[in-house]
Amino acid sequence: MGGHQGAMSRAVLLCLIMLIAPLSGCFGEAENNNVVNINAVLTIDGEPAEDATLRSGEWHDILLVGEGLRLSAPAHDVLLFVDGYIDIDSSVPVDGDRVLVQMLTTPYTESVELVVWSADGTKTVHNQSLVNGTPVVSGEAWYEKMDYITCDVPSDDCGAYNGRWMGSPNPQFERAASYFQGHFEGLGYDTHLMRVVDTLNPTQPESLNVIAWKRGRSPDCVQGMGSHMDIALPGGPPGGGTAEGAYDNTAGTVSMMLYAQFLVDIEVECDTFLALWSSEEEGLRGSNAFANNDCEACLPQDKELRFYINMDMMGISWPAHKEDGTPFPYHAWTGPDIDPEVQDVEITSIVDHVHRNVLRAPMNLRIDGTYGAGCDNHWEDHQDLVMDVHEDSFGRSDHVTFRNKGAQTIFHLGAYDDDYSAYHSPQDTLENMVAVVGGQENLEQSLEFVMWAALLEFIYADQTPEIRNVGA
Repeated sequence: MGGHQGAMSRAVLLCLIMLIAPLSGCFGEAENNNVVNINAVLTIDGEPAEDATLRSGEWHDILLVGEGLRLSAPAHDVLLFVDGYIDIDSSVPVDGDRVLVQMLTTPYTESVELVVWSADGTKTVHNQSLVNGTPVVSGEAWYEKMDYITCDVPSDDCGAYNGRWMGSPNPQFERAASYFQGHFEGLGYDTHLMRVVDTLNPTQPESLNVIAWKRGRSPDCVQGMGSHMDIALPGGPPGGGTAEGAYDNTAGTVSMMLYAQFLVDIEVECDTFLALWSSEEEGLRGSNAFANNDCEACLPQDKELRFYINMDMMGISWPAHKEDGTPFPYHAWTGPDIDPEVQDVEITSIVDHVHRNVLRAPMNLRIDGTYGAGCDNHWEDHQDLVMDVHEDSFGRSDHVTFRNKGAQTIFHLGAYDDDYSAYHSPQDTLENMVAVVGGQENLEQSLEFVMWAALLEFIYADQTPEIRNVGA
């Protein structure tokens, strides 16, 4: 008898729930009556949000209209800028009755979730898939500039800036340096052709650097990115030197040219130098001259040097693969690595976030075997790791100059030594790079990945106060 009454009670309760359900939906709508009409408050590139087209790797102008509203987005999917400054939290409030936000997607973003928050905490979500775009920093643009620089005969379509050996007299190096200087100067940077002569002979410069300066809003700090533009001398080890130096290091040189085009409209926290070094192949003499001399273009000694990002030997790296099907190694090493057992510098967290969360790289991908050369402190743990992203004391490039001055540093490079047989040889050409990675498209993809990694690292590091000189 009691079981029968329980069954009836449950049936009555079920009926009541079914009757109340439609009413509860109405009540639910009343509780959320501050949910906004997304098309009425949000436009993308001048179109109502739901009608707009989002393209990967490109800028988009977002206008949010409505007092008390706020726009947010997942920080690992998009970058939001206001008046040229990145909003590091990706959460922008309306100041007054409207706010204009510049949104940058990466080439690796597939969809975007934009959230409009009302003053009472209610939110309206706009989800949108992306179509393929033309990235603001692209492998295709890199290849076109590489082809222009490394071709053989000067013409309207060919710069032919090869033979950039540091030594004198070498009019080819002087001609190339003037071309690179003109690139930065034409973009509006405060640009200097920095010549340091300590041989008392102007025809034998100790270094000849191109330095482009961008002023930051803080008067107390400085930071930078750089790449060496000189190439291995003929007859030099281990492969006999090179005339084109496509991989080492025209590749990095061109990346700096593309960064300059992007950063010209971005506001930065600290005074920032974009540099092309000379004499890297002769002992880092160019970057050392910049960092340790007193001149108009030199590193200011009265400001805190926060960080430096170095680009050297790029593109023969993941996602490109070798002929045997295994991926080329990819290196992003941070420093200084004071204690190999612990993380020493905050910039390591930036690098890890960029690769792991923003670029969604396969951080645990390993090969069956080992790579041809090891890093200083962690080779046993990383000898078969494709994405070799960690703190390390590895040297052999211009980041060492700035690491020695207490800066937090990032060093990007791809395969080297045994993993790239054309290293420092006459075979180090753009044509050979294409052949080694199995085609131009593969090379462009590899360059695009590492260029975006370094660019994102710079943007995040610029707005991270915890990144300080280790001696500060």
